[in-house]
Amino acid sequence: MPQPVSIHPASLRPELPLRIEQTGKFLPARVVTADEVDILANRPGGWTLRHTGVLERRFVTGETSAFMGAAALQDALGQASNRRPDLLISAGGTPHQPIPCTASLIAREMGWFGLPCFDVNATCLGFIPALEIAASFMAAGKYERIAIVCSEIASKGLNWAQPEAAGLMGDGAAAVVVTAANQDDLHPTPALLASGLETWPEGASLTEIRGGGTALPATRYLAGENEADFLFHMDGPGVFRLAAERIEAFVAGLIGDAPDRWEGVDLVIPHQGSLLAMRHLRQRIGIPTEKLIEIAHDHGNMIAASLPAALHEAIQQGRLRRGQTTLLLGTSAGFSLGGALLRF
Repeated sequence: MPQPVSIHPASLRPELPLRIEQTGKFLPARVVTADEVDILANRPGGWTLRHTGVLERRFVTGETSAFMGAAALQDALGQASNRRPDLLISAGGTPHQPIPCTASLIAREMGWFGLPCFDVNATCLGFIPALEIAASFMAAGKYERIAIVCSEIASKGLNWAQPEAAGLMGDGAAAVVVTAANQDDLHPTPALLASGLETWPEGASLTEIRGGGTALPATRYLAGENEADFLFHMDGPGVFRLAAERIEAFVAGLIGDAPDRWEGVDLVIPHQGSLLAMRHLRQRIGIPTEKLIEIAHDHGNMIAASLPAALHEAIQQGRLRRGQTTLLLGTSAGFSLGGALLRF
């Protein structure tokens, strides 16, 4: 029987200085309500809202992943949009195209040439390993300022014959610029205190798009015969069962298992995969309701963009302030659990 990967509590691991300098977000203009999804999925009125809790989400019209990623990055940079970082990481799960990497296409949209760019893909959890890579690079002295962009278009690949999954999804992008952190007199040094990613591949087929890669290439697409192989599939109950089995031990690896462990966490930012599942898991691991941020009701599940978008909203709303600690937490296809404990 495979044994879980051991993740040491934050107190036993060296922290990596990391300052979240700027955040930004971009949403397509088209708003799609739960009532509209009922029609798309051929369901009675009120079905989508009742089963997903998502009131509205955004779908692209003509926007591309590269365009949205650049727009989110420009929002993060603000008036200093010409001040380019030392490295650009794209951490989305839905690429603009198979080749080249989406990061290079975002750089082209930004007008940045000669900048190192690459993609990280851990589907919904891409932001977590991207943060780990950024923190490690900066600790090694390789880069001082890194942009992480998650740009997602879910709407192009939804299977409306599976309304439980399709009704959750939304399009959008978020960007975070991180820098090497310095001590100041007012707050503790911003840092990545702990992070982890565990993959349990017995759940790999629970969330997938089978077609489009080398196993089932686009040349084998047959209209009227195998469309479902090229669309998003998710066994929601199966994903929830695996998450429920593993989440307590995983969280204990990040913040320990003491009864008062949540007192040291000011805010929990979950991947906005499913509002109903999030609330069940919150109860299971004892997260205080007031410490949880939810944006899925008006964003939907934006795949990897969900975590940085929720982080952006938490900062904009004043729910996360300098010196406070936040836990980013979620699941992804694979099946994977991921988390990052940050001192903001």
